[in-house]
Amino acid sequence: MEDNRTYLPPEWNNDERMRVLLGPMPKAQDTVARNARLTFWSAAIHLWCKRTNKLIFTLQETLAAFRRGTQLPLSIPEVLVHMNSTAEVLPIGELPLGEQPQESWLRWGQRVFLATPSRFAWNKFKKIIGVSDIEGTTFVNTVMLQEMCDQVTKRYWESATKNYPVNLPVALPHLYHRINECIGTADNLHLVVETLAYQGLAATTVHNGTTYVKFVMPGDTSKPEITLADLAEINLLCAVEQVQDNINSINAEITELQVNAKASLKSGSRVQTGVEAIRDSFKGDLSAEGVANTMDELQEVLEECQDINSVLATGVTEQDVDDTALLKELDELMSTDQKSSKQHEELINSMSSLTLPDVPKRNPLSSLNTQPSSPTLKATP
Repeated sequence: MEDNRTYLPPEWNNDERMRVLLGPMPKAQDTVARNARLTFWSAAIHLWCKRTNKLIFTLQETLAAFRRGTQLPLSIPEVLVHMNSTAEVLPIGELPLGEQPQESWLRWGQRVFLATPSRFAWNKFKKIIGVSDIEGTTFVNTVMLQEMCDQVTKRYWESATKNYPVNLPVALPHLYHRINECIGTADNLHLVVETLAYQGLAATTVHNGTTYVKFVMPGDTSKPEITLADLAEINLLCAVEQVQDNINSINAEITELQVNAKASLKSGSRVQTGVEAIRDSFKGDLSAEGVANTMDELQEVLEECQDINSVLATGVTEQDVDDTALLKELDELMSTDQKSSKQHEELINSMSSLTLPDVPKRNPLSSLNTQPSSPTLKATP
């Protein structure tokens, strides 16, 4: 079955090679094999992050990304520990983000001489005793993060003069809409902006519930600042956009009204056609008597239509029904039925009093079958 993962290394289809690479990490004494394994999987992880815009990932996601059938790369945990030691990846909690506050000498000394060495010593100690919480750690690919920072800055200045005033902060959703192809997700953009703010290449602020970012001008080494004048101009631009949206909605309503007006004019043309038909009816007889007859007919038709409409509107009630005539007709039908029944009974009674002759015992036609004897003729002498 063909594998559609485009980030896989070229050795992925070599069964013998991958059987070795998917195995456990070689021992520390075998430095050549160990370094080769670290180099292979480090490059594979970087390629995976780049092809999929995977800036933030976990150990479980890495194992799932490089699963080969039922095999998992057993050396990935040690590879991530090695990449963490070389700062190729960092836990997201250790990543420096956001604008740095004004640091005093005491704060600087505490960070440089106390916090940083203590964290380094603690990580080294955990590595020596074999304790690692890598399974619950979310890592950030710092190499890819820096590449994304450069791409975002470059893409912003390429499109800034076309889409937005270059001297104003830009809303983070608008920025993501313009450069989402090279940044991947909105979380990646947020991480990039916070990193640029830490490096002094951008300034951020939250205004009316929206995060705005202002990038440093090309060739400028000073840190950008978002002033009250910038925020006021942003409010003005937002008001202009809202007015433009209202104008667009009004134009849409005007268009709809124009369509309705055209439809009304078409229906008016039908009425005009009816008027023309009435005028045509007068062409046959234009005398006063003919016009009067036509008007009388129209009046009758209108009255009939009005009666029908009133009946349909009010409906038929019991008061509207006159049942006197119906009852009278019913009585007549019942009396007629009673008379016919009496006549039938009288006919039966009269027929019962009649006496009929007895049935003959022999066939009366049998006498007709006897032939009469022919007369005897005497000869004349």
